[in-house]
Amino acid sequence: MNRRVIALAVLAIWAVGIGWLYRRNTLRTPEQILAEAALRISPATWYYILEQNGNQVGAASSAIDTTTSMILSSDFLRGAVPVGPDTLRLEARSEASFTRGLRLRDFNVRATGDLAPLALRGVMQKGEDNTLLLTSKNEGDRAITQEMIVSRALFVPTMSPLPLLLRGTPRIGDTAQVAIFDPVSRRIRDVTMRIEADSLFLVSDSARFHSPTGRWVRARQASVRGWRITTPEAPITAWVDASGRLLAASEPGGISLVRTTFELSFENWRLANAGKGRGSSPFPARTPGR
Repeated sequence: MNRRVIALAVLAIWAVGIGWLYRRNTLRTPEQILAEAALRISPATWYYILEQNGNQVGAASSAIDTTTSMILSSDFLRGAVPVGPDTLRLEARSEASFTRGLRLRDFNVRATGDLAPLALRGVMQKGEDNTLLLTSKNEGDRAITQEMIVSRALFVPTMSPLPLLLRGTPRIGDTAQVAIFDPVSRRIRDVTMRIEADSLFLVSDSARFHSPTGRWVRARQASVRGWRITTPEAPITAWVDASGRLLAASEPGGISLVRTTFELSFENWRLANAGKGRGSSPFPARTPGR
């Protein structure tokens, strides 16, 4: 066998391999894409400062945990937001569980504060991946249950970027179609998420206590690459990291969330509101080692 034949054989094998790889990456089912994305999820907890026009008005946390059979998501937010001459106090919690294939199983959303308390529970019907059973209840009202049809994989808002960011190396122009449950409107929205830009962020990753001011201040910061994602008709500007988790978000009214440390978010907020009644009520405990 001469060198020409050997070279042609190698090229043929290479072409077949490239064709198989292309076929494998382009003909994956939505279930396969979600399952592969789920394999890249790692347990972690993130903390955020809630700001209005540069002033801290609250704190938030977002966490993901994993078990052998489930992926668990939990979010918490507490704030006291000035609205004209008044201050709107609110607290919101949400928990959601997913299969190891990143399919939603159920979620709970609870909101209290100066607005009417709200409780929502959603459960995907067993054997029916396209039907959500939603139960909602306001204070003093009886529970209302309704069935909602889901056209594609359903996510709570904080988990929705994961299929876009975890399926491979993020690139500007990448898109993913997902269904998002909106707890405000209590509706399911089918959206196309798109990566519009990327940038580097300096994120506080440790803090130290500053005795003269009695507050925590930044000790160190780390450089984190972020991607700006958009959805049609959404006024919020959101940046996420390579794991699909929020780095920063803002809306035209001047309210924003910025990732930081536990001390700079919850501890400083607690210290600023010490002795102010509702503003100093318990915060979620910090998860050791995260």
